Amino acid sequence: MTPRMSRYAAAVFAIVGMAMLLPAPSGWADEALDTSKLPRISGGKEIYASPLSTIFTAPSSVADTAAETLKVLSADGWQQYGRVSASEQANPDMVLASLKKGAQGLSVFINAAPAQNNATSVTYSGVPLEHDLPFPKNATEIKFDADRPHLKCTTPDTVEATSDFFRTELIARGWSPWSKEDSAKAAYADKKTEKGLFSYYVQDNQKPLILTLQKSDDGKTAVNLESIPPQILFAAKEAPEDKPEPTPQPSAPTAHDKLGDAMDALALDIMEQAKKATKDALAGVTAPQPPADARAAQASQPQSKLTALAGNSAPIPVPSTADGLDFDGSAGRLDYNSSSSVAEVVAFYRAEMPALGWSERKTVINQPNMVALEFHKGEQEVSLTIMKMGTSVNVTGAGSALQKEEAVAPDASASETSSGNDTTQALEADEAGGLPVPKPHSLSGSEKSLFRYSANASVPAKLASVLEFYRAELGKRGWTEDTSKAVIKPDEVVLYYTMPEGPAVLRLGRASGETTAQLSIRQTEAAKKSGLMPKPGQTKILFGNILETPATLVIAGKTIKIPGGAGSKAPDGPTLELAPGKHAYSLKGSKAPMANDTVEVAADEIWGLMVGPGGVLPVQMY
Repeated sequence: MTPRMSRYAAAVFAIVGMAMLLPAPSGWADEALDTSKLPRISGGKEIYASPLSTIFTAPSSVADTAAETLKVLSADGWQQYGRVSASEQANPDMVLASLKKGAQGLSVFINAAPAQNNATSVTYSGVPLEHDLPFPKNATEIKFDADRPHLKCTTPDTVEATSDFFRTELIARGWSPWSKEDSAKAAYADKKTEKGLFSYYVQDNQKPLILTLQKSDDGKTAVNLESIPPQILFAAKEAPEDKPEPTPQPSAPTAHDKLGDAMDALALDIMEQAKKATKDALAGVTAPQPPADARAAQASQPQSKLTALAGNSAPIPVPSTADGLDFDGSAGRLDYNSSSSVAEVVAFYRAEMPALGWSERKTVINQPNMVALEFHKGEQEVSLTIMKMGTSVNVTGAGSALQKEEAVAPDASASETSSGNDTTQALEADEAGGLPVPKPHSLSGSEKSLFRYSANASVPAKLASVLEFYRAELGKRGWTEDTSKAVIKPDEVVLYYTMPEGPAVLRLGRASGETTAQLSIRQTEAAKKSGLMPKPGQTKILFGNILETPATLVIAGKTIKIPGGAGSKAPDGPTLELAPGKHAYSLKGSKAPMANDTVEVAADEIWGLMVGPGGVLPVQMY
C-alpha cells in the first residue's frame, strides 16, 4: 500500500463518517433499514454500528470479502444491481455495490484498510430510494436507477407471467395501468408486439411508466421499465401565448433528498478518488485538482456553441456533450445525459433540426429547468424533454422519427404529397379479443369489462388504408354502418355501427406517424338483462372493494360505504346514478392509499370504481 493510497483510504472514511452524521429523513425511520442487524461474514470485527451505517473488518482479501459479503446478503433477500447508464469499474483495492430489498436500498463499500492492520473494511450504508420499482426474485443482469426511475433486467419467466408480476407489484405501489387509446385507467392495458408486449402505468404526481417485455432467442424475457415524459400519454392543452399554463415548481429539498444527494456524492467521490489513486500509482505524480468550489464555478460558466456528436447511431442529432447515449430504434426512444445546460441543449436542437428540414411546434412547457420540444417533418414526429436532473441535464426523446427504418410506415415519407389521389395500402386481417385489427401493426391489444370489450391497434399505414380495411372487414361480418353519424376528417374518423350485441364505435386517428384504431362494442342486451342499466340520460356507478377491510368513498356529495370484498367477484356492491359530467371523488377509511381524483362519464354509461391496494381504479363497464 502506497502512502498515496493510505491518504485515499482515510479520505473515504472521512466522507463516510460525514454521511453517517446526517440526520435521518423524516418518515424514513418508520420503515428504515437497521444496518447494524444485517448479516455479516464470519470472522468480522465491528468498528462502528448504527441503524444508518455500520463498519466492520474482515481478515480476507477485498475480492474474497466482497464475494462472501454479497453472498450472505443475497441469501437474506438483497438483490445487487448496477447503474443503467454507467460502466462498471474494476479495482482490486475496493468494491462498491448497490443492493435493494423491497423498498430499501443499501450501499456496500469494501476496501483495503491499512489503519486496521491491513485488514479489509466493509461499510454498510442505508440509502433511501427516490422511487421503488419491483425486482423479480429470479432477475439477473439487473440495472436500476431510482432517480429517473429506470429498471432493466432479465428473467427466465414467460412474458405473460412477468407482466402479471409487474402489474400486481405496481398496483400495490399505487400505480394504475393506463389505456392510451381511452385516455383512462384500466384494469388491464397490455399491448402485444411481435415478440412481447408493452404497457403504460400512471400515478398521481409522478411521470408515467412504460413497461416493455421482449422474449429473447434463449427463451428468457428482457425487462425494461422506465419513466417517460407525460406528454407521450397526455397531450398538452394549447394555451394562449400570452398566458401560458403554469408549470409546478420543484419543492424545497427535504432531508430525504439531502441524504440521497449525500450518498450519491459519496459514490461519485469514491469513484473519482479510485481513478486518481490508480493513476497516481502508475504515474507517480498527478496535477493537483482545483478545490470543489472552483470546479463548481468552472462548471457554471457558459460553454461555447454545441456541435453534433460524431458517430451518433440515432436518426436525429445529439450534442457532443451527450453521455450514456441509449437509443432503442424498435421502440422509438432516445435517452442520454449532458453536462451542458438546459438552455444550451434547447439552442442546439433549435439550430440543428430546422437545418435538417424539421419544423418546430410550440409547447407550453418552457421553464429554466425543463423544456419540451416537438418537431415534425412530413408525417414523422419527435418529441424531446430536456430536464435538469441534479448536476446534469437529462434528455429523452420519443416518436416515429426515432423508429428503425423498417418500423416506419412505408407510406410515411416526406416525399409523398398530401393530395387526395394517393393510393391506399392493402392490409390483412388479424384478430385481437375476437375483433378484427389490421396487419401489419406495430402493436395490438384488447380490453374487456362487464358489458364492453374493445380491440386497439397502431398501424404503420395511411388513415385512408385503415378506414378501407375496417369498412370491408366489418361489412363481411354483417355489421351495419350508420353513415348519417359518420365523422370523416383527414386525421380523424368516427364510425357508428349496429350489431346484435349492441352499438359499436370505430375511432381512427394519427399519432407518431401511424394510424391508431379502437373498435369498441357495448353489449346492450346483456346490460339490460342484468338490471344495471341506468335511467335514460343518467350514468350508473358500480362500487367494489377487493380489500378485506371496508372503505368509504365520497362522490358527488354522496358518501358510499363499501364492505370488504364487495363487488370483487360479481357486481353486488353499492350502486349510484349520476348525471353525465366530471365528478370528483375521495377515498377514506381504508388500508388503500388516500385518493382524490375525478372520473368523467357520459349519458347511458356504466362505470365501476374499484378500491384496491393502489387506491381507486375507474373502469368503463358499458
